[in-house]
Amino acid sequence: MRALAALAILATSIGLPDPGHAQDFVGFDRASFGRVVLNRTESAGIDDIEFELSVGDYNNEPIQTYSPTSIFRKMGLSVGRLDILTDNGVFPCTAFIVDEKHLLTNHHCVPGILDNERAKATRIDSVMFVAGYVQQGVEEGTQRYTVIPTPVETSKDLDYSVLEVIGDPSADFGHLRLASAQHHDNDPYLVIGHPMGEAQRISREKCRANAPAISNQRLLHTCDTLPGNSGSPVIDAGLQMVVGLHHAGSKKDSVNFAIPMTAILEQSQVLKAALTDAPVEGPVEDPGPDTAPDPVDTADPVDPVDPIDTTDPVIEAARLCDALYNEAKAFGQCFAYEAYLETCAQHSYAIFARSYVTAECSDPADDPIAPPPGNDPVVDHGPLRPWCNASVLNTAERTICGDAYLAGLDEKLERAYGSQSGVSTASQQNAWRTGTRDACGSNASCLSRAMIDRIAYLETPPAPRPDSGKGYRIVRGNHALTNGECYIVTASRPSVEAAIAFAQEWFPNRHGIRIFGSDNGYYGVIIGTTPRGSAEARIASLVSGRQVPADSYCSTGSRYVLEVLRGGSAPAPGSYTMYVDNNASGGLNVRRGPGTNYGDFTEIAPGTQVTVLRDQGDWSNIRMPDGQTGWVYRPLLTSATPHVRQCTARVVNLQPYSNASRANGQGFLNIRADDSPRSRILSEAYLGDQLKVLAQKGSWARVRCITGLCNSPYRGTGGATGWASKTYLSIRCQ
Repeated sequence: MRALAALAILATSIGLPDPGHAQDFVGFDRASFGRVVLNRTESAGIDDIEFELSVGDYNNEPIQTYSPTSIFRKMGLSVGRLDILTDNGVFPCTAFIVDEKHLLTNHHCVPGILDNERAKATRIDSVMFVAGYVQQGVEEGTQRYTVIPTPVETSKDLDYSVLEVIGDPSADFGHLRLASAQHHDNDPYLVIGHPMGEAQRISREKCRANAPAISNQRLLHTCDTLPGNSGSPVIDAGLQMVVGLHHAGSKKDSVNFAIPMTAILEQSQVLKAALTDAPVEGPVEDPGPDTAPDPVDTADPVDPVDPIDTTDPVIEAARLCDALYNEAKAFGQCFAYEAYLETCAQHSYAIFARSYVTAECSDPADDPIAPPPGNDPVVDHGPLRPWCNASVLNTAERTICGDAYLAGLDEKLERAYGSQSGVSTASQQNAWRTGTRDACGSNASCLSRAMIDRIAYLETPPAPRPDSGKGYRIVRGNHALTNGECYIVTASRPSVEAAIAFAQEWFPNRHGIRIFGSDNGYYGVIIGTTPRGSAEARIASLVSGRQVPADSYCSTGSRYVLEVLRGGSAPAPGSYTMYVDNNASGGLNVRRGPGTNYGDFTEIAPGTQVTVLRDQGDWSNIRMPDGQTGWVYRPLLTSATPHVRQCTARVVNLQPYSNASRANGQGFLNIRADDSPRSRILSEAYLGDQLKVLAQKGSWARVRCITGLCNSPYRGTGGATGWASKTYLSIRCQ
């Protein structure tokens, strides 16, 4: 009983947070919604950002550090970012897939963001699940899913919400298994999520259950988290199953808090259906104090008998391996993990040691770690690539031919090279193959990183060459860092002018800003260097203080081939002001280069004031009010401020939405890609929805949702811009 009383005192002393106020949020611009990379300005969301909790050294690392075939990356597939669009900005949390149509996250994210006084949000307009975002700033491989904002189940006390997602993300990204397991002190854990709205990260080092593991019906853990980690799964490293839902951190104690999955499963009918049976231990009953009197021994005393040795050699071996693994973690060195693997290749923690060795200890020329004995080799039923039948293959080629994932990357690389336009010549591609790819030898992780990087390079269109004589000069040279440091890169822009404009916008009074040109034609804006070992924590700190953009990253500069030297901080000479003129589409596409062969990445409305940095033929390189730069078709600009009519529409002539009106087609209005009844359907609007009218053409209007169900449609993407029939619109203009 004294032990229980002491535990109660401990629970009181650690100051468990109120779930309604436990988690900090970070806010982003409303215009960022629907994008993988979120943008943030001074006016976006919450005014001040604080770290949720970093226990000791910051040990939350990018999940991309690990091979796509690693267990960490495989489990991370089912974890995504949950973007909540409100009237005061976008607030990202984390959610994970539990079955074909349901996600699990925190109640204080959805719908509880409306109860957060610092968020200052009064309504949720739309919710989106972003899956597959593992590399900062890279959208390739991501998918976005519309989420119904009204939870299927929710509990403020247990701080969980089950949300329905439109589509089946589990078909591409799988789902995490849930476990109703007992929690032991110091159990090894993993936490995977999207802190600060960034690409996926994993907390693994020093990530474990607290001692005690359970207090006041909360699971205590020491895994580092940041704002945005709300809704992250707490995964038991041994079971590889979700045992808790992370939801809060204590600023005064080195501990984070999660809701035990046992408590959620007791209440949730939806999640019970998703529960995967697993051999877990049952609860331990507390027998309470023994009140029976001690028996009186009336027998004659006898000599003690030597106890029988019942030691199980299997248990002893497991204890030895447990001790060796703990020693390896304490050393944190390659030799320690390698020594552990030599003795304990079949131990339950061996998979984590192999991942560490692969990521931190493998040299490109090293032989791969031998698989544990007992694994039967995979039978090769044919060459994975046509050239794998060649009589002479080097080490890297043999490794690719023996790995289906690497062979798939090689096939994608071949397609990227075949479709690229002038980014790489045949000799340059061959030089990369022999100098970079082949140098990886048998290291599969090195090969995958090299090929993914090359694919991204080939698929990036070449930027226009810098025009000298405009206030800067180009100095070529090798700017790679080899001293264990890396550059803090705050932006990568397709032109010198765009990079200069970005630097002036973000760092108008800061000295020491450098601009380096990459071999792919893009220009990085650098604010300084930092040791690579602490780069992630350093950048996270700068982002939290709004000193750099959220998509800043660390680079060794291996691809920097020139530096842009400029004088002063004045705008590039020759810039002038123009306005977007009225046009038939009601908007002007902004492209990544001077031509229609370059993709458009945003649209600006008529009447918008822009700064023209330079002209090239019929195209102008402009800087928009938000500081972004791009190329627009110059005839659609005007030097005089145009009169722009402001038009809105209300959806009419429909029936209230129901199963019946859905079936007869009278309950929704299709939003299409073009002004044609045969064009692709992008979204839907419903009776009473308010729309902004961007343009009108005959019996069609180009519209974008303002308020109503169109922000969370039953089909399509919320807030999409497209064409709708004017038969169902009541349009008013000023």
